[in-house]
Amino acid sequence: MSHPLDKDKHGERFNQKEKKLKRKMKLAKEYGLEHTLVKPHKYHKSSIFSCGNANCVMCMNPRKSFNELTIQERRCFQQELYDE
Repeated sequence: MSHPLDKDKHGERFNQKEKKLKRKMKLAKEYGLEHTLVKPHKYHKSSIFSCGNANCVMCMNPRKSFNELTIQERRCFQQELYDE
């Protein structure tokens, strides 16, 4: 017993995902990333520029590499300073 509005919302979500995927594939072609063009739906939730190498500067955890605090830690630290 679905309503016409439910079907419209579902179709809109589906089209948004497809548009996002097409935009990623267009970027992959421009940058020459052929490995992403083989299985495009593999990258629907991740970046096409992520190589997956933990030692790569673009893919690694910035907290471990640059010794920075996370946003939550900074917020907590700032709250402690404010309370004092």
